[in-house]
Amino acid sequence: MSSQWNTRHFSKKLGGSLCKVLREISSEDQILVLQPEMVSVIGEFVTFSQLTSSTPVRKIVVLSDQTITDLSNILASTIAMQLVFLIDVRADLAIPAALPDILGKLNLESVNLIYCTWETQKANSLLNRGSDDDFKIPHFIQHQLPKGIDVRLHPLAMLAFPQIDDNLLVGNFLFNSDGGNMYSPNTCSMQSATRAILLDNMANCLHTLMKETKSIITDAIAFGEESEKLLHLLRGRIEAGEDDEEAFIKDTLYGDKYSGIEKDLVVIERDMDPLTPLLTQLTYSGLLDEIYGLSTDGKVNGLEDVALKYRTDEIWDDLKFMNFGALGPQLNQMAKDLQDKYDARHKAESVGEIKEFVESLSSLQAKQKLLKVHTTLSSNVLQEVENNASIQFNRILELEQNILLGNLDHKSSCDSLLELIYEGEVSLKRILRLICLSSICKYGLRDKDYDLLKRELIDTYGIETCFQLEKLTVSGLFSSKGLLANHSNSAWRKEYRYISTWLDTLPPVEDEGTEVPSRKGGHDAANPRDATFAYCGVIPLVVRFVQLLYDRSVVSKNYASQQPYIISRRPSLAKIGGLFEQIYGRANVVHEESWLPDLKKNKKRVTIGQKDSKTNDITIIAFLGGVTLGEIATLRFLQNSLQAKNINKRFIFVCDGIINGSRYIP
Repeated sequence: MSSQWNTRHFSKKLGGSLCKVLREISSEDQILVLQPEMVSVIGEFVTFSQLTSSTPVRKIVVLSDQTITDLSNILASTIAMQLVFLIDVRADLAIPAALPDILGKLNLESVNLIYCTWETQKANSLLNRGSDDDFKIPHFIQHQLPKGIDVRLHPLAMLAFPQIDDNLLVGNFLFNSDGGNMYSPNTCSMQSATRAILLDNMANCLHTLMKETKSIITDAIAFGEESEKLLHLLRGRIEAGEDDEEAFIKDTLYGDKYSGIEKDLVVIERDMDPLTPLLTQLTYSGLLDEIYGLSTDGKVNGLEDVALKYRTDEIWDDLKFMNFGALGPQLNQMAKDLQDKYDARHKAESVGEIKEFVESLSSLQAKQKLLKVHTTLSSNVLQEVENNASIQFNRILELEQNILLGNLDHKSSCDSLLELIYEGEVSLKRILRLICLSSICKYGLRDKDYDLLKRELIDTYGIETCFQLEKLTVSGLFSSKGLLANHSNSAWRKEYRYISTWLDTLPPVEDEGTEVPSRKGGHDAANPRDATFAYCGVIPLVVRFVQLLYDRSVVSKNYASQQPYIISRRPSLAKIGGLFEQIYGRANVVHEESWLPDLKKNKKRVTIGQKDSKTNDITIIAFLGGVTLGEIATLRFLQNSLQAKNINKRFIFVCDGIINGSRYIP
């Protein structure tokens, strides 16, 4: 059993699996046709040069309106080549709309189709039983393909693989091929169906990770109704798939003689904290995602020459989760250190010293190149922040802070939002984020403010905005006091000022981590004292939720002094239901269960193993509905804070997708 997760192995395994499938299809030359959404995903675990050198693939084409023309030209100008399509149907459950037309117009007799799936996906068994004459149910993909063409299906078993950080595993199934959010679909009536698909994918995602790492969960915590469904679904599948050997190992390690090995699973869904994604992110990676957007393979959208790979770029790996205000001094210090190493050549006197410098020259030059990339990139971000009128960064940030702190009453808040609408410089999505932020923090806008803002938005941006606002109202992000009084669809049942007091999410402004991007400022933003550095002085709720499982110091000071413990290695929700009932209107919005095997009658569980103080317990934190890079940064800060209190945990984040404010607002 593996006590540590080597997540980089997941990427290597995926690359090897794809190459193996391509080689098994045929040894003849192949044309690989990729679904557009798969380009950045594939590029994260295998390069196109590796594909063409280690597999029969000779040409790579991206599925588009020009695909028929491109393929016809290639097939007409070369010797016979096999067509292989690679698609991802995990979120859509449907093949790309253009695929049947392409297959029909190319007059092909046979074609190979690789589809992304999970090792634990039940539908895969249909492929193995297809030769059985008594078994007539075809795979659901075959129903969607044109008849008369021999389409051979080849499953590609996926794994959530690390993106941006070794401990951030992304499944890439939150958004479908149309960009729709499976957790919060554009059509509200579809929410039950899309969330069911999302839950199935996340259950398969976690199940495959458990199998790959031979991990056994000891305690499971769910924050949210869908999260609890996921726990039950996952546990049922794990127990149903256990063989005798796995059951024996589980009973040996976790039976009446407990080995002491801890592996926790914490599932948090987006509805538990609808506020944080609306805020402006202030970390280096978060700001890049806000301003440009980061793709799956680390590319910065709109900047063709910039690809941020944490495995090969140590500067990016060091700075990505740091407050942007700390970047200037950090890059300056790196430049000085690099210059000192170059200057050391003048002090080299012996042959050995000269040889040592020559050997290090290539690495110094590589670091100098990376330093130049990040210096240029951070300068571009700073220029956008300071000069781009459509962003109005500092003004928006100040407004966010005032809304969170409750410095603006209903009238002042409405006036500030109307002013942004009338000026016409800030984008509609940014204004909607602020309006939703105000609505959530105040537990609904005044009825007259709600109607006024709605009318002005429609008059300014067009009738299409009406449907967007209706979607936000149904989801509970944009609402009024009157609507909430008649039918409360808001995630919370309290104004944010109460929640922030109980969970201390707005600590005193003395924290240096609240530094905003600027060339000035004497704060040490590189060493924050609290997890306020990723946003405008606020600590995300997910941080406090995970913290209270192991450390009750915050709630003991701000909510209830009587707690069952202050520090605990094992997670617990004991005597905390009242807090969640105050916030969400019901205590059972959170759920905990032990996954340890049941003891025999009259037996007691006795711990016989001693935990190695140098080994960190694995805590898997799974997100339904997406997670922001700012939340990941602050949870990493919490991990380090717990370790300082001898609660040695290694947080491994598993999410369906990365979101920001723009991707959160439909």
